[in-house]
Amino acid sequence: MIFGLIMLALTATTDASVAAPPTADALQADLQTAYPCKEIDGRKVWKGGLAYYIQSYVYDGQSADDATDVATDAVLPTDNSPETMQEFEKACLTLAPMAIKGE
Repeated sequence: MIFGLIMLALTATTDASVAAPPTADALQADLQTAYPCKEIDGRKVWKGGLAYYIQSYVYDGQSADDATDVATDAVLPTDNSPETMQEFEKACLTLAPMAIKGE
């Protein structure tokens, strides 16, 4: 009985924000439904439900023109600074300014 109460108390006090990061499959599915945002430093950006996504850097000898094969990096809040996340939020802010102005 006491063990059950301890486990119940530990479960109740566990921080829900410390959830496991999304799987690669979940991120891939999320990217498929993500919407485009403004570019950051010349790289394409998308916003999904789980993460922001940014076009991977293009190195010498690689082509950035193939729209069907764009490599991306997931940008997760748990892996980045608040300043970085604000930059992505600003790039993806599309309808919010109209809502703020009441338009």
